[in-house]
Amino acid sequence: MFSFVSHSISTAMLTQPPWETNKRRVWALAFVDSLTSTLKNDSAVHSTEGLLLSSPSPKYKRIIFAMNLRRAIFTDYRNPFFITLSFATSSLALRPDSSLIAVILNLSVLATYSPFLFRPDESHRFLNVILTGLAVSVGGTIFRLQASLEALSSAAQSVIVLSLLSAFLSAITLAVLWAGTKFSTHLVSPWSQVAFFPTIWATLWVTVSHLSPVGHLSTWGVANNADTYNWIVPYLGPAGKNWIIGAWAVVLSQTVTSWYMGQDDDFDESHTHNDNSIARKALAVSLILLTIPSFFIDPLPLPISQVNAATPLTVGCAIPPFHQYKHHTLTLDDYIAETNKLRSTGARIILWPEGAVVFHSATEKEEAFDKIRAKITGPYVGVSFEETTSDPNDPTGRKALTRTGLAVVSQHFQQPHLIYYKRNLVPCK
Repeated sequence: MFSFVSHSISTAMLTQPPWETNKRRVWALAFVDSLTSTLKNDSAVHSTEGLLLSSPSPKYKRIIFAMNLRRAIFTDYRNPFFITLSFATSSLALRPDSSLIAVILNLSVLATYSPFLFRPDESHRFLNVILTGLAVSVGGTIFRLQASLEALSSAAQSVIVLSLLSAFLSAITLAVLWAGTKFSTHLVSPWSQVAFFPTIWATLWVTVSHLSPVGHLSTWGVANNADTYNWIVPYLGPAGKNWIIGAWAVVLSQTVTSWYMGQDDDFDESHTHNDNSIARKALAVSLILLTIPSFFIDPLPLPISQVNAATPLTVGCAIPPFHQYKHHTLTLDDYIAETNKLRSTGARIILWPEGAVVFHSATEKEEAFDKIRAKITGPYVGVSFEETTSDPNDPTGRKALTRTGLAVVSQHFQQPHLIYYKRNLVPCK
């Protein structure tokens, strides 16, 4: 049955006028392609494509290539392709130094996949939803894992909590994508259709940031704010930028969907557009126009010196974790060992917590500084300490006082580069 239909369509196409004046040959090829996807019979469509590829016009090859690419992405390998792409883009977007473009690409991929992922007649729909959420969750934990290993008393607890938080954020993200896919098509106005998802996307993260004890750190926010939409934040807050991210996701996902449906192919003749194509294009133009003020408005304060002459400085903080050192009262050797671990990060200055070590005499303090110089090579170490010394206001020298200080020590000099003591801890009346 299928071979007869394919042969009939192919014969009819070859008897039509040239490509440039007749579009029916492409719609016939699309019909054959649709039958191929349904019946899983590749031999007939290959013979049809062979007939078309024998035409001298290069437009046939271009259209057939586009149709084969659409079929591969959206039909044959749709689920593996989009799940893998969701993982890749999530690993770039959900990292501590994420950028606006990475977040937009990640959300655009998920928005493009959502109509297929949540389709009622999709086979293995529940499994694909779980795999997509897992891909986004794992992708979001990759670059946060190293920094989270020592956040709690054990590395296992840290990984479990990080995984649960990431899975929760992925679940509510998929829920918003489902809502945007299901309810946006029920809206009558094309403008409401393109504005619906950005609105619920911004509302989601405003709600999460207000309910979460860590605020926007628990959202899909943009870490790097040096972008063309940063000037909006003082006026609309982070919700304004989240709305823009959702709007760009709508524009890109609907553009890809339009390409998949064949609405924007290289036909020179008139063809039917989506009902909201005008609204989508107007939204894209508006988003581009919103970047113009960034060339004139600088939301950052004026620098105190020339920015071009500034030198980047990497600073680390040595905090020995309990699950590794197994005691609550940390010693000088514990801080030295933890500082040596941070040398691999390239930190030029490594700070110790306030009052990290206690000295009972000046001799003990100098011996500790000598030990730090001998065992820590490379970075400058900010040693915060408490020491007991004689009260300078007591001429007899019997009274003692405890003071907190900070000494900058390194192997480059035999004496501390800087010693600072806290003064006037309680404001005087």
